[in-house]
Amino acid sequence: MPIIAVYSGIFCKQDAVTKRVKDHTAFELIEDKDIVAKAGKLSGMNEGKLAQTFSSKTSVFNKFTHEKERSISYLKCALAEILCRDDIIIAGFAAHLIPKDITHVLRVCLIADMKFRTSVAVKERGLAEKDATKLIHKEDEDRSAWVKTLFQINDPWDASLYDIVIPMDKTSVEDVTTIIGKNAGKDILEVTERSRKAVEDFLLSAKVEWELAKEGHNVGVSVSNREVNLTINKHVLMLGRLEDEL
Repeated sequence: MPIIAVYSGIFCKQDAVTKRVKDHTAFELIEDKDIVAKAGKLSGMNEGKLAQTFSSKTSVFNKFTHEKERSISYLKCALAEILCRDDIIIAGFAAHLIPKDITHVLRVCLIADMKFRTSVAVKERGLAEKDATKLIHKEDEDRSAWVKTLFQINDPWDASLYDIVIPMDKTSVEDVTTIIGKNAGKDILEVTERSRKAVEDFLLSAKVEWELAKEGHNVGVSVSNREVNLTINKHVLMLGRLEDEL
């Protein structure tokens, strides 16, 4: 069975969906808090700071500290180790850290219109409608910023990022579970040797990114068949010196 990756707007029944899918598949459910905790243990970095990576707010000092880039590399490392296992559901921001060349992944988006989300917020959190709307907009900003950081796409619900986009205002949790189960069983999502190697490449890439980030380098890292390629994504005065350093 493939990995199931779920990214959701707030108040779109993500918890109910992932719990039901977990119960029906007996898959292990991995949430952002689990990946943050693992990344914290691996890196020694404060979990609160790691979790802040998912926020739309970035420190004004980040251009000097590269803390956000380091945090992402730590999260990737934690996720890459988890992806070596079978039968898992990745739910949350970390779902978007899974590279596209890992093909045994069913990428699911859960979203709904504002009326539905507001009503869920009022019912589940006891919020006033005005406060619910404000919170939804804030959470959507975080999701937009995350997708922008990773893919240079402004819309976190862009269909190109997913295999299926499910409108929760029109679909019951039970029906969503059926849709996910049906799609997860398709031959195209079977685990292949190539896709397994892509997981190994992702793990190596994450480790290289981690080591470079620790030294203050923010460069693109790609790995194919364990061959590492580095891409310098900024203008530098002494390119040769930087290349030698890398």
